[in-house]
Amino acid sequence: MLRKWSGLLALMLCAGLALAASKEGGVRSQVEASMLVSGTIVVDALGRVSEYRLAQESSLPPPLLAIVDRRIRAWQFEPVLIDGKQVLVRSPMQVRLVTKRDGEKFLFRIAGATFGSSRSDDEVPTSNGPLAKPRYPEYAYTSNVGGTVYLGVRIGRDGSVEEAVAEQVNLRSLGSEREMARFREILADSSIAVTRKWKFNYPTRGEWASAPFVSARVAIEFLALDMPSERTGKWMTYVPGPRQIVPWRDRDAANQAADAIAVDGVYPDDPRALRLIGGQDG
Repeated sequence: MLRKWSGLLALMLCAGLALAASKEGGVRSQVEASMLVSGTIVVDALGRVSEYRLAQESSLPPPLLAIVDRRIRAWQFEPVLIDGKQVLVRSPMQVRLVTKRDGEKFLFRIAGATFGSSRSDDEVPTSNGPLAKPRYPEYAYTSNVGGTVYLGVRIGRDGSVEEAVAEQVNLRSLGSEREMARFREILADSSIAVTRKWKFNYPTRGEWASAPFVSARVAIEFLALDMPSERTGKWMTYVPGPRQIVPWRDRDAANQAADAIAVDGVYPDDPRALRLIGGQDG
C-alpha cells in the first residue's frame, strides 16, 4: 500500500514538474503534494490530546494514517482557562498535510493546522450573504495560472472590510521565481480589491460586540482551465508561497496556519481558540 501511495504522489509531482519544465528557470524542488483534512479534536485540561477524529481517514493509506496519528497525539496545547480554571475543550480543526520528493524519498509533514471557534454565530463575524468573487486577472488566466489566496480581513463595526492582507498565496502552476512572484502579486491584488464589496454581520453578543473591529480569514481560489477545485481529502500539487504578517492580528490567532482553511468559508481569528505550543512538525 505504501509503495502504491508513493507511486501516486510521484505521478502527481511529475505532472507539476512537466509544467515547470515548460517555463524557463522553473524551480522544480518547490512542488509539493498537499491534502487538507477536517475533523474534531478534544484537548484535556492539561493541554494534551485526549482524542481526535478525521473526517477523511479513508483517503489516507494506513502507513500514512499511522504517522498522522503519532504526530497529532504528540501535540501540546496551552491549557484553556474558563473562570480561572483549566478545562477540557472540544474543537473543530483543519489540518494541512504535505509531502514532497527529496531525491528518491518522499518527505511527509503536517504543514499546519487551524482550530475553530466555540462561540455562537452572534458572537463572531459571519458573511452577510454570499461573498462577491474577484475578477480573474487576464494575464494569469491567459497564462493558465491558478492558485489560492489566503486573506486576513479586518472588519469594522459597520460590517465592511477596513483592511485586507494576502497572508499567503499558493500557486497551482510553477515558473521562475520572478514569474511566480508576479502571479502571486496579481492574484493577491484582485482578491484584496473585491473585499471592498464584502459585508459581514458584526458580533452582537460577547466580548467582540463592543470591540472596534474583528478579524477573520477567507480563502479565494482561482481555477485555470481544467484545474479542479481543492476538496478536503483529495491530494493536489501546489507551490506554497511565503507568509506575510497581518499587522492587526492578535498574537494567539497568528499561531494558526495561513493555508489550513477551506475555500469559501469565514474563519474568525479567535484568541480563545486552541493554541499549539509543542509537537508541531515545523
